Amino acid sequence: AALALVFSFSAVLSLSAPASAAEPSAVLVVTGLLGDKSFNDSANRGFDALKAAGWKTKVIEIGRDQTKWEPAYMDLAESGEWDLIVTNGSNASETVEDVSKEFPEQKFVLYDSELKDGFPNIYAISYKQNEGSYVAGALAGLVTKSSMKGANPQNVIGFIGGMEHPIITDFLVGFIEGAKAVNPDVKVIVSYIGSWDDTAKGKEVAMAQFQQGADVVFPAAEQAGLGCVEAAKELGRYIIGVDSDQAMLFKGADEASADAILTSVLKNVDKSLARAGQLFLAGQLPLGTFESLGIVEDGAGIAYNEYYEKNVPQDIRDQVEKARLDVVEGRAAVTSALSAPAETIGRIIDSVKP
Repeated sequence: AALALVFSFSAVLSLSAPASAAEPSAVLVVTGLLGDKSFNDSANRGFDALKAAGWKTKVIEIGRDQTKWEPAYMDLAESGEWDLIVTNGSNASETVEDVSKEFPEQKFVLYDSELKDGFPNIYAISYKQNEGSYVAGALAGLVTKSSMKGANPQNVIGFIGGMEHPIITDFLVGFIEGAKAVNPDVKVIVSYIGSWDDTAKGKEVAMAQFQQGADVVFPAAEQAGLGCVEAAKELGRYIIGVDSDQAMLFKGADEASADAILTSVLKNVDKSLARAGQLFLAGQLPLGTFESLGIVEDGAGIAYNEYYEKNVPQDIRDQVEKARLDVVEGRAAVTSALSAPAETIGRIIDSVKP
């Protein structure tokens, strides 16, 4: 069953560990690498919040080699050291489900994943990335027909996925629907890098999209997406970041990259993991269920920061806010690629082909 609850990140930061002999403990298992300024780093920030709240924490990067995943989870569960084993479920859910049956007393938290019935020691969190992408799509659809300095006369924007995956398609569908809502004739180039880590390939794919007429590109590609930022910076075009507030992560170190990022589609993994810790301490972690968090629950959205305020004209920001409210108040029914029929998803993607 899916639940939907509003959560507070700041509450976790002020939450102290219970006055008991054993401090609460959690280990984060990253199925990739940190340093992506995106998805994995967001999860790590959630663990920074737990540590600040008095938890014993550890972060392990196990990389992309899936043959190493099950042994890693098995070793952690067998150790009995951790109250919570936390990991990205978008690719590892089946592995974790198998391990959870071997260790029924061990509690697991899967983020970026739904959960089937029959796993009473797992709590899962999914995100409505299609909602945040809808708002970002509205921004891209407005920018491409604007007179902003990085916009060109062609009514073309781009989407770049790391690899084909239902969650990445969910980003794409929301992005298309948001763009079409404000710009019915917009065209969207869709490409895939074939990697989550290859920044050079990411730059190459983004360069190709910009050369085909895109002036705003949305890469949902983890670390490989940083190459897309490089391409936008070199060509004076625009990027919409993903998962983390990427412009602010470049602030002070690479202002040109920060300026190229109009906003970012946020999946607030950090807040959701910090909240999971809060629920655990309160004895309220809803094991055996998953929650689906969207804009209303502060699980998804877009970034509002100084670069957005500086670089996006007020009239466009006003229309983007209208798109956000359309989602919140139910006027925009955003298609979910996680539940819609394949034929529906195909029609949406085909409707914007250049």
